[in-house]
Amino acid sequence: MSVPDHRAGDLAHLIHPLTDHSQLPETGPLVIVEGEGCELIAEDGKRLIDGMAGLWTVNLGHGREDLIEAAHAQMRKLPYVSTFGGVSSPPAIELAERIAELAPAGLSGVFFVSGGSEANETAIKLARRHWVRRGEARKSIVLAHDRGYHGLTGRTTTVTRLHPYHVDFGVQAPDIVEVPAPYTYRCAEGVPCDPCTCPICTGRSLEAKIEELGAGRIAALIIEPVFGSGGVIVPPPGYLRRLREICDRHEILLIADEVITGFGRTGTWFGCDHEEVVPDLITFAKGVSSGYVPLGGVVVSDELWDDLRDPAQRPGYLMHGFTHSGHPVACAVALANIEAIEREDLLARVRETSEKLARLIAPLRDHPEVGEVRQAGLMVGIEMVCDKETRERWPVEAARGRSAAFEARERGLLTRALLDDILCLAPPFTIRDEMMERAVEILCESIEATRGRIAETR
Repeated sequence: MSVPDHRAGDLAHLIHPLTDHSQLPETGPLVIVEGEGCELIAEDGKRLIDGMAGLWTVNLGHGREDLIEAAHAQMRKLPYVSTFGGVSSPPAIELAERIAELAPAGLSGVFFVSGGSEANETAIKLARRHWVRRGEARKSIVLAHDRGYHGLTGRTTTVTRLHPYHVDFGVQAPDIVEVPAPYTYRCAEGVPCDPCTCPICTGRSLEAKIEELGAGRIAALIIEPVFGSGGVIVPPPGYLRRLREICDRHEILLIADEVITGFGRTGTWFGCDHEEVVPDLITFAKGVSSGYVPLGGVVVSDELWDDLRDPAQRPGYLMHGFTHSGHPVACAVALANIEAIEREDLLARVRETSEKLARLIAPLRDHPEVGEVRQAGLMVGIEMVCDKETRERWPVEAARGRSAAFEARERGLLTRALLDDILCLAPPFTIRDEMMERAVEILCESIEATRGRIAETR
């Protein structure tokens, strides 16, 4: 029996996200045929450490029989039902109850979608609907941080404040306004940055923007507790709490984008738990099902939930939804995923493992091409620079981060280079110590091995 030529089929027909298709015939697609624990197995038999947990997603690792069985059992019983028009299923109901229990007190309504982009699109619409229903339709502006990533649907493409995502798609969505990120390594107010006095880190820059626009026009502020795709930017302690205070003072809804940080990535159920902040809306996806079946959603505050079901507001239809909202198989897998996190005490394991990871990556800070190493739980960002003293970035054409990531792939680690040559490491929660040590070792080797290949671009 002939073996399918998957590489040829890929190049002929499969369109990949965030991929330079002009270069793909040269580098070739990587065809993964199996996942086993924290490793991936390529079509040629090569094994790779899954250093990104898929895409910050496969938190429990590959091949979990409990998650597979949950999907199998639900598929046999009820593979699909629409939640439109008040129809539901036990897995959707039970998962909504569990998520409401895990979320900060004061958030109890859950709307399900298929992924993070849909979740943030939904949160923005729910925030605007809240003000429209209150007779304040002028409150439509959404404030979004520079270097924030919130998805690639209509509004969320614009809310994602990373320039390369905008250049090819024409006119952007209206009423999205950028505010500076608490990116202390490259602070917009200048470096070195003192978070205690910096106008950005203390929230003064945000308040100035609110005063400029007028709070009566601003519906919501959206933020990731840890900026993921923007470079694993970890805000200084207290920043999220200050945002909550500012939003309260100006009657602006706070949306916490927990698509990456939710369900344990930083060692708590949600990233905002670290500062005991209660947002008005929390978006989630990825880790809620460990990526076994696509699922995401929005948890809304009691106030917004009460608005939706207020009998005085008739007709009270929520004119928004998706075909797979509350998909019973996805919800069943998510329930099994949450049960496993609790049963195996994986939040504590993340906290313990992150301390070990911090020790392993510490020597990288001394590398001449590493400007900064940032970490929150099992999220690491390694910012590579052309000049460590001046913090000068590499020229785009050098592809410094991608070069190191590709070398790591050749050596047995699948990782990712984010924009601006920031290498990322975000393994599954279940990674063994020796495998994590090997992952960091490969990363170090790969950075060093690729130095000479781009020397001519200096």
